[in-house]
Amino acid sequence: MTRPVLTATLKDQAAMFRERRFATFFTGHVVSKLGDAPVPVAFALAAYQVSHSAAALTWVLLSLWGARFFLVATGGRLADRHDRVKVMIGADLLRLLAQGALAVVAVSPLPLQSWHLCLSAALYGAGTALYNPAQIGLTPEIVAEDRLQRANGLLSLVADVGFLLGPVLAGVLMSTVGFSWVLWLDVASFAANLACLVRLTRLHTPLRRTAPASAADTSEDAAETDAADADPDHRFRAGFAVMARYPWFSFGMALWFVVSLGIGLTAVAGPVIAVESLGGAGAWSVLATCLAIGSLLGSLAVMSTTKQHPWKAAAVVVTLGAVLQFTALTLRDELPTAVLGATFALCALTTAACGIVWDTAYQSEIPERYLSRLGSVDNFVNAAGIPAGMLLGGLFADHYDTVFLGVSVLLVLLCVPAVRLAGQGRKATA
Repeated sequence: MTRPVLTATLKDQAAMFRERRFATFFTGHVVSKLGDAPVPVAFALAAYQVSHSAAALTWVLLSLWGARFFLVATGGRLADRHDRVKVMIGADLLRLLAQGALAVVAVSPLPLQSWHLCLSAALYGAGTALYNPAQIGLTPEIVAEDRLQRANGLLSLVADVGFLLGPVLAGVLMSTVGFSWVLWLDVASFAANLACLVRLTRLHTPLRRTAPASAADTSEDAAETDAADADPDHRFRAGFAVMARYPWFSFGMALWFVVSLGIGLTAVAGPVIAVESLGGAGAWSVLATCLAIGSLLGSLAVMSTTKQHPWKAAAVVVTLGAVLQFTALTLRDELPTAVLGATFALCALTTAACGIVWDTAYQSEIPERYLSRLGSVDNFVNAAGIPAGMLLGGLFADHYDTVFLGVSVLLVLLCVPAVRLAGQGRKATA
């Protein structure tokens, strides 16, 4: 039975790449992600080399996340009101400018300073805040609904591969050709993606702009569309107002906020626990590798099936994965590192797989005219949740067990309404 299913899966994936719109978009996406892969580690090393302290890295990260945090709303609004491919082109031009200008400074006689890195990071974060909501809205326009989950799986897989390769590439490039070449390679990858996006503008016509709805829903949505078109105020808070019509999305978003908070918490608490309880930094390297491998396997697992999984089941699975990891961290003194690593891998696997299911669910259910705005809410939640978790990990370093318990209880409490409401979203016309 396995071979026919695998054959059907491969044939379906091949059919996706025969569709010129998706193939063009995906080619640029792959090149861009590979160019981005070594950048985070290279920036961290460059920041330390410039200032010889961790403070510079902190300011670089604050510049990156701050720009993403404050502009993600703008990204969703622009992508809902304008051509999404053109918004992505503008965003990539901004990121190309950020990396290109820094590369020029890096090879010039001028000394590279911390504020150069911060400015580049801020522009890069701004471009990302504009790009991601547009991509979320574009994907269901160029992929048939029955292949949407697999397309999201492929996009997630590329991110996972980049996450695995990034530290290795950064180490090799920084020790051989230097920081400027990391930047030039990223600039080249953005240029390649821009070429693909420009080509996509000539190929792109929305594949699926509407979804089935009842006659009553259709008339209601038509009236709302007229009102929306008449009102030039499409601010970010309008996205939260739309969420009231989709309670399943609201509770799902709350659940993902706590999951993101847990990711940030683990990023800070993990290294501390590894050093204090598990024998040193080498243990954290093992756990971080398990996270990367688990995430990769999660994307592969979703890609390998033709079935579109329901968000109802995914909400339970992602909750169980996170609670299991926090339970293992609480029992760290009684468990070997290998068992902790297995729970880390399982948590990353469930988070990656269920994240793909979540993206597919709301891309299928949310009306097209709101999709990028609610996609920007999704990005906003992650942009806020991860640093909030990091802050939590820093403030309560002496009370990790209590924090792990509190986060686990929150996950369970939010999972119940998320599961009960899942599947009750109605598809509305755009």
